[in-house]
Amino acid sequence: MIFSTRLFVLDFERMMLQSPFMWNGHAPRIILLLTSGVIPVLVFFSKRRRTQNLDDFPTVGCSFGPSRCFSNFYVGASRFLVDAPGVLKEGYEKYGNRPFKVATMLRWTVVLTDPQHMMEIANAAEEDLSFREAMKDIMGVDDALKINVGSPDHDLLAELLKSHIARNATKICAEVQDELLVSLETVLGNESDDWTSIPALSTVSRIMVQTWQRFFVGYPLCRSSEWSSLVAKIHKDVAISSVIRRLVPSWTFPFFARLTSNLEANVDRATILLGTAVEACTSEVDEYATPNEQKFDFLARLVRRSTGEDSLLRNLTTRLLGFTIAVSSTPSNTLTHALYHLATNPEFAQVLRDEVDPIVQHDGWNIQSVAKMNKIDSFLRESARINGVSSLGFFRQATRDLSLSDGTFLPKGCTIAVSLPPFHRDSTAYEAPDEFRPFRFSDNPEHSITTITPQWLFFGYGKHACPGRFLLTYQLKVMFAYMISAYDIRIGDEWTSRPPNFIFGEGIVPNLSAHVSYRRRQPISDAH
Repeated sequence: MIFSTRLFVLDFERMMLQSPFMWNGHAPRIILLLTSGVIPVLVFFSKRRRTQNLDDFPTVGCSFGPSRCFSNFYVGASRFLVDAPGVLKEGYEKYGNRPFKVATMLRWTVVLTDPQHMMEIANAAEEDLSFREAMKDIMGVDDALKINVGSPDHDLLAELLKSHIARNATKICAEVQDELLVSLETVLGNESDDWTSIPALSTVSRIMVQTWQRFFVGYPLCRSSEWSSLVAKIHKDVAISSVIRRLVPSWTFPFFARLTSNLEANVDRATILLGTAVEACTSEVDEYATPNEQKFDFLARLVRRSTGEDSLLRNLTTRLLGFTIAVSSTPSNTLTHALYHLATNPEFAQVLRDEVDPIVQHDGWNIQSVAKMNKIDSFLRESARINGVSSLGFFRQATRDLSLSDGTFLPKGCTIAVSLPPFHRDSTAYEAPDEFRPFRFSDNPEHSITTITPQWLFFGYGKHACPGRFLLTYQLKVMFAYMISAYDIRIGDEWTSRPPNFIFGEGIVPNLSAHVSYRRRQPISDAH
């Protein structure tokens, strides 16, 4: 066990030091120390990992000892940390649609694979199976930013997102598109015929962050280099905190979090900058009578609707930052996954251009024209199906003892989740499900990336289906289509095939260190 852990530590150190999230100098070493030596001692005293009696569920990922034994938990958690897809595949092959449990660094988690269980969980009342309680530890955003989850306004941002997009979809998409194209040209902007190499994930993340800030805080703050830099640093700080809380007991988390990030200082400065925008939007914005790109529609609504302690500027800032962190990582990872597929298979570019070019020449860039790009949509959906951003979804915590319709008993306090690969790689729903076929959905627009079905759970299902999925996919499609139409793209010289994904627990992240090269699009005869 010690030998395998040391191998993981060496690999983890390499990945973290190359990470585009720019971990500060101390964070990788501290996390490595925790992983290799401190965790076994701390975990032993952590009540958080001593959960309810789940012995009725078979254990996967550990091969010896009783399931509640500390050594068995630690072995299973260590394996899940570096090979969650393998652990979940083993469980599905052994038990089919029967529930089983796995050890994560946070706790034992009951894993479900039955479609009927998935639908029951997706539509369960929050009072029975709590989405909020389950995600609190997994995301770590609320604790890292000290957000009061018990606040009456805690769900306000999600509610505003739904209503704001519903009422202003066309206007919002136009603004997001405008910001996206500006960001692409600012960040890439290569007028040379020479190839330029860029770190893929960090570059995509930078563009996505600026684009989402146009929606959340408005122009001109979204284009402030200081604001964008602060948001990126805060995203990094929260990412570090999320890793730390998976590796240590809850009572040690504040100490290690302070040791590994500058979160407090960065949030302080962000609060000052946002204060200026808040003053401007409260004095300028009325309602939606006259669309004006200089106004701050979403931020203004948030300010007007916030009450009590949540109306205080710092609390407003942390809630807004927390929400942007939650929604911006998915598009960055999804686009980078697709970019790696395209860069290692450049022959797909011309097929996509044959669709994009005539549409743009006839209709320009707008919500109606992008909706016609079925091959772009199919490419992104297939990439997301093959890769995903997580091996698990539908996290819930039982708030009372309850039984599912088939009699499966869930004790109060237990955490459950659905394994996503059995749904996304179901051979009855997808021909050759393990193959990447970029245009498998292009002839059937009803199978778009935003369509939610029991076999397509990328945006969830039921009550907690992603409310911003239409805006998110519009952003993805515009960015991907524009890059294809404007640039030639190929994988970095250090790779001969698609760079492998980085696995950290259930999280699936595009390769952290891989580069792609690009240049202005060349005529076909000169492309090689």
